[in-house]
Amino acid sequence: MTAIEHHASSIDTVTRPGAGDALLLRAEGLALARADVLIIEDLDLQLHKGESLHVRGPNGAGKSTLLEALAGLHTPAAGSVERLTQEPAGYLGHLNGLLPDLSTGENLQLFARCGLSADTRTMERLELRAFIDKPIRSLSQGQARRVALALACRPDQALWLLDEPFAGLDQATVDGLADLFTAHLQQGGGLVFSSHDRSLPGARVLQLRPAVDQHQPSEKSAAAERSEADHRV
Repeated sequence: MTAIEHHASSIDTVTRPGAGDALLLRAEGLALARADVLIIEDLDLQLHKGESLHVRGPNGAGKSTLLEALAGLHTPAAGSVERLTQEPAGYLGHLNGLLPDLSTGENLQLFARCGLSADTRTMERLELRAFIDKPIRSLSQGQARRVALALACRPDQALWLLDEPFAGLDQATVDGLADLFTAHLQQGGGLVFSSHDRSLPGARVLQLRPAVDQHQPSEKSAAAERSEADHRV
């Protein structure tokens, strides 16, 4: 069983400089379980416009489950999640959710018919045109991830919830994606993302830790949390 290690300095009081007062996301008393095993408990968090939150922790600590719950795809064992946006959140899990026998372009067209049109500028930033006619099954891991990111990161969705968005990407794409995230935040959007080894400048840190470690001294100041986040893309 694992549990949340809750740093008040990094969750409740550290805010992005210049962030507005408008809330995009709120969780209160959140407890999450997998296969009847409690993995996160008693979590409170808020995300305002212009803020990003980096969810960290070892495998099995509950990062993916937390993002699913924030997106409304996992029912909490206790507590509540409130998304304070008019539109659904842009969500990307570990799986890309693409049809492998269809080309990149055909996948984009299919999602567009369902009302989920990828943004042209995002497609250009992620350079999808280079493999627009290739079937998804023939793409590299990074190329397929870029298609999924273009569908998840739409400017008409204020809240983006992304599980390991940098996985499989080369450095040039990572840099472009970081620029995309920064622009989204500057326009009043919000971002919650998980990553083992990359962060964003100014991102707050939520550290998930196995329950066996939760009583070890590990309280960190807001400055220390920000310093850890400075392993930047």
